[in-house]
Amino acid sequence: MFWSIGAGPAAARSAGSVTSRLGPAPGIMRGLVLHRRGNDAVPRGLSDGKRGGRGFVRARRSVPPDNPPTSGRRPTMAPHGGPRSQMLQLADTLTRTVRPVRIPEPGQPVTMYSCGPTVYRYAHVGNLRTFLMPDLIRRALLYHGMAVRQVQNITDVGHLRDERFDRGDDPMLVAAGLEDKTPGQIADAYEAAFHADAAVMNLLPAHVYPRATEHIPEMLALAERLEDLGHAYRTEAGNVYFAVSTWPGYGRLSGNTLDALRAGHRGEVEGDKRDPADFALWKAAGEGRLLKWPSRWGDGFPGWHLECSAMAMRHLGDRFDIHTGGEDNVFPHHEDEIAQSGPIVGGPPADLWIHGAFLMTSGRKMAKSAGNFQRVTELADDGIEALAFRYLCLTARYSRRLDYSEESLAAAATALTALRSRLRALGPAADNGPWAAPAVLAAGRAADRPTGSAAGVRGHALPDGQAEPVVVDRAGSPAAPLSPAGRELHERFVAAIDDDLDMPTAVATIHATLRADLPADERRWLVLDADAVLGLDLHRVWQPQPPAAVFEPRVDALLAERAQARAGRDWERADEIRERLRALGMEPVDLADGTTELRLIDPSKGG
Repeated sequence: MFWSIGAGPAAARSAGSVTSRLGPAPGIMRGLVLHRRGNDAVPRGLSDGKRGGRGFVRARRSVPPDNPPTSGRRPTMAPHGGPRSQMLQLADTLTRTVRPVRIPEPGQPVTMYSCGPTVYRYAHVGNLRTFLMPDLIRRALLYHGMAVRQVQNITDVGHLRDERFDRGDDPMLVAAGLEDKTPGQIADAYEAAFHADAAVMNLLPAHVYPRATEHIPEMLALAERLEDLGHAYRTEAGNVYFAVSTWPGYGRLSGNTLDALRAGHRGEVEGDKRDPADFALWKAAGEGRLLKWPSRWGDGFPGWHLECSAMAMRHLGDRFDIHTGGEDNVFPHHEDEIAQSGPIVGGPPADLWIHGAFLMTSGRKMAKSAGNFQRVTELADDGIEALAFRYLCLTARYSRRLDYSEESLAAAATALTALRSRLRALGPAADNGPWAAPAVLAAGRAADRPTGSAAGVRGHALPDGQAEPVVVDRAGSPAAPLSPAGRELHERFVAAIDDDLDMPTAVATIHATLRADLPADERRWLVLDADAVLGLDLHRVWQPQPPAAVFEPRVDALLAERAQARAGRDWERADEIRERLRALGMEPVDLADGTTELRLIDPSKGG
């Protein structure tokens, strides 16, 4: 099956809008559209649509599709061309059940909001395991031929050290003081580092990365509306709290009851709250605070929970399909999100609430506060590539805690090397013919994306040079039919993916496929087809350079971070990134005109 990339009628537009109960939100960018060659072309877009859920009426969003939707619902297809009855099912924390992701109306995407990083320090591999989970969900949906629109927030204000008691310092301000930089400089540096880390993990970039500080008007509108409806109150100190007693469903997500929460707060309650379980929507700013904004209650700053509700409404509308985060987001963050969004939209804003389990080291959760963390880009110092860590994550279900150690990482690296070696021995696929390589989630350039004021919000644009994923319709099949044994292996793989992302079974099936008594062409096709979900870059095994060195978006992200470090005269950081590039087999050479040239290191000359 052959594919070509094109733009729909919306190509000339730089932005659309999403309508929510808080009013219109400009700046929704158009998506790429992928057309299949032939008479049965099915255009796909990244637009918003109308779906219902759990008895609530879903608000209609006003973004027009990039192409007119086809008539009728398009079935998900099996590799041999027949309709499939299965669909991706995920463990929903809200209902405690494994539920299918709803198939959107033709021309509409599955919408997903992913809690992103707080950019006051580097993300560690435990964070990246959490961010891998929505990447796998997205890849699985794309594999089923459905467009996806993903929003991942960047928290750059308001995340207090003790969210349950609404107290403590904002870590953004603490980091700014320690590093003698402005909060904006701190956010810029660590957001760039986050994008670089995500790139080496081969995470598909989100379509929108909204920053909290760029959505203060939306947050104020939400808080004001909640106060007007009687769900929030202002205190004499100028703080604004959500009254949890006004939301009957509070505690449904986490299982916490109000009585238990109140009992747990005895002796530890801020004096101006009416109820110890109430949480802050807006906090009054103290004298000399750097990050503060005017409001009808006086100068202040938003609560962390308010940020995500406001940004999700802005970029996805009142209702969306999937909300992801780590298990530590269940309470209080996501519980509070549901409570403050519910009175506005009529119920939980997301249909599915999916949470990833912790990465553990020596029996403890990996955390910045515990000091037991490691950056993914530091793995190269130990001779381990980032994709080996991705492979390690695939050996456990996202909903189960995973032990991280030198031994487990080394075992994953060995297994990935063995997988590549077996695949490489099959020989490369022909460019054409019945067993040509299947379509992959290729990376397009970000140059045609609206940026800055054209997008309506800075977060719409990725850092310069970062890749944009192409939405690939996966409904095709090889020109040659799969053998009965090949079909059984493929169906086993798809069944594992659909079963709440059972990645251990999926990976085991790929190894079994490589050992199977099947023609080399069929084994190769099955493995490369599966890698669209696994994301291990297996189609690069026949290239002469190491996979980590030739993946252009990955290298571009590191170059972008190094350029920013040089511009800020952070020479130590620039040299650190140079060494990481050298570990990938690339030597950055800074030229007199201010540009940087990459040269391959010749191993025979000792690097």
